[in-house]
Amino acid sequence: MSIGPITVKSEKPKVIGIAADHAGYELKEYLVHELRKAGAEVIDLGASQLMPDDDYPDFVIPLARAVSAGTVDRGIAICGSGVGVTVAANKVPGVRACLTHDPFSARQGVEDDDLNVICLGGLVIGHAIAWELVKTFLGARFSGEERHRRRLAKVAELEVQPQRGIIGATPIRASVPQQQDIDPESRDTQDPGPLRLFLVRHGETAWSLTGQYTGSTDIALTAHGEQEARNVGERLRDVAFTQVLASPLIRARRTCELAVPIPAFEIEPDLIEWDNGTYEGRTPTEILAERPEWNHFRDGSPHGETPESVAARADRLIERLRTLEGNIALFSHGHFLRVLAARWIGESVTDAQHLLLDTAALSILCYEHGDPDMPAIELWNSGTQHSAKVEEQVHERSRTEPIARG
Repeated sequence: MSIGPITVKSEKPKVIGIAADHAGYELKEYLVHELRKAGAEVIDLGASQLMPDDDYPDFVIPLARAVSAGTVDRGIAICGSGVGVTVAANKVPGVRACLTHDPFSARQGVEDDDLNVICLGGLVIGHAIAWELVKTFLGARFSGEERHRRRLAKVAELEVQPQRGIIGATPIRASVPQQQDIDPESRDTQDPGPLRLFLVRHGETAWSLTGQYTGSTDIALTAHGEQEARNVGERLRDVAFTQVLASPLIRARRTCELAVPIPAFEIEPDLIEWDNGTYEGRTPTEILAERPEWNHFRDGSPHGETPESVAARADRLIERLRTLEGNIALFSHGHFLRVLAARWIGESVTDAQHLLLDTAALSILCYEHGDPDMPAIELWNSGTQHSAKVEEQVHERSRTEPIARG
């Protein structure tokens, strides 16, 4: 991957994660633009909009965990001075973050100390200098010399607390009444059983209510959406989860918080919604009036994420999930979860258009007979909204059509 005049020396292109609070938001937006213009793959963990009262740990901790878990190769963390994000990032085992103001430190920090997160002060340095530091940081690589490995090993000994990685194996019990359509297997934490993925789309938002495409816009749940989240939580009450993962966007995180009321869920960057580019906030009717043959799952959106990129992201997540066992909860978004389900059973992104998904709907992916070579969909789009639609249709038909009995 080329970043301006600097070539990152790596066997594969680096995936770069970036996060900032309100004080670093403007610099983050600039760096994201420059990185993508240079051909880099960037995962933006927020903030997705300028919110003066936000807190830097809400963004830098998911970034640090993504770096530690290998979801991203290098991280860029920004706050006003760069100090806060440095302190927070270094609380995550496996992260080596440093506040940097000069190219020498940006380069040597990687070469000698295997620096994997660069921290910047959005109110301290200018955009041009920050871009030079980022290019230097990404262009450097760890020397691997014995003396540096020895020193890093001593630092690693201090990380005595095991980390729950983004995809880990720490047992989590969701104490949330069991519904008839969910039949959890053994809840013995010593034998979690075959992998089952519980997919939950976020609850209602103002834009889902109006049918507007919502990708990276960090929109909150409506009051009804919060109740939907609580309702799906009732359905999950007695399910024992080995892992609970949520998209970094607030509508998915809030649904997770209300549905699984325990603090131990992890942010998974790959669960973020499909980036809609210039079609963000528009309705299908508006878009089809301009492009009658347009298909979101086939064509994507101008300046947005391509279907191929979304498929690659889903495949990457599935590859990691398939190493796990037991019940895994995934709180995410309509378009991405539809792609995830299609890729789980070996179908294309275009085929995901046939898998409709309501807000706060519950779906389950599993293996037929527990055989990893036979991925299957056990349950799809199950929820109170879906049930109400079916019931309404049944009642409507009963008024106009004879009911077949037998």
